[in-house]
Amino acid sequence: MKLTPLALAATLCAFTAHAQEDDDCPSDAQMIATMSFAELDRYEADMREEEPPFEELCKDATDKDEEDATGSRRHYCVKRTARYVSYNTDIGAEEYSDITMYDYAYLPRTGTTWTHRVRVDIQDVLGEASKGLTVAPFLYCGSCTDKQQFQMITIGGPGAYDFAVTLRMDTEDGRTSQNTQLILTRFNVAQTPIEMSAPELRCERLANSKPGCRHSGYPGVVELSLSDPDVNESAAHILAAQAALPSNIGRWDPDAALRGKALTRVRSKDVRTANRKSSKLLCEQRYPGQPDKGKDCDEYPFASTHQGASLVPEDQMSVRYLDASDNRRVGGRMGQFYCGSDRIVDGEEFWVRIIP
Repeated sequence: MKLTPLALAATLCAFTAHAQEDDDCPSDAQMIATMSFAELDRYEADMREEEPPFEELCKDATDKDEEDATGSRRHYCVKRTARYVSYNTDIGAEEYSDITMYDYAYLPRTGTTWTHRVRVDIQDVLGEASKGLTVAPFLYCGSCTDKQQFQMITIGGPGAYDFAVTLRMDTEDGRTSQNTQLILTRFNVAQTPIEMSAPELRCERLANSKPGCRHSGYPGVVELSLSDPDVNESAAHILAAQAALPSNIGRWDPDAALRGKALTRVRSKDVRTANRKSSKLLCEQRYPGQPDKGKDCDEYPFASTHQGASLVPEDQMSVRYLDASDNRRVGGRMGQFYCGSDRIVDGEEFWVRIIP
């Protein structure tokens, strides 16, 4: 019998994974074993190829520049509004409607194929400007090899109209941009009241992981909770370290002015091993004597970063002994973050958010 991810996680409850100990990317089993219940729910939905609904993906969308669009590494939603004016030759008068267009996508966990979606909401303001209106979003995707065009429709009145196309990159190591125009035609007169651009998309293969795509313009942020008994000791250590270390290294804040200096991922096994050895020596120096049974030396910044113990002065490192299982579960979650949810490449910046 095939186990679901939740069932598999239950069978692996005693398993702890230090994700970057031997492999650059952990296996699916290692990722699952260290996921929170919320992450497991999302993982199961991904396996069923279920996307979050429009209402969730676009709930915070605002009519801002594309670089300020609501989104994450796996989704975005760009919103635009415009006034559409049409001259009705039958009655010899102008009619107009208010148009809201949402351009959005949710990327699959793995793979280089995704669905690009558009929702057009039309509300008549004067007359019946939407009656007999042909609605045709037009998509341009620079590096897509598998790409369709949206199906044009002729509508009979106001309402919300949804469009979807499947896109694919022909490379496991590339970037692409996407632009969408809204073309409205009535009485043989075509207008383009809205045009928008999607955030850049990056596709790559990470070590032993499957290829995948992410919106690399959005910051990578890994989240740990002080109230999560699986990782609360590590979370408390990181919170204290971020407050004490220079530049509040790795501390996430939505306000860039309050954000700490970014951490950067390192993939080299030799560097990660050297970082761990150096942090272990620091633990021995700062806490003489044998650690209590079941304790590991925990370091921050992480050994899997270019800010690790072998690469920075000692006063830029925080170390302490804490529960070994807690420490290794965080290692597993970092592997899931690097290679699963956010797909952080070598040298790429990221931050850590500690929540209550």
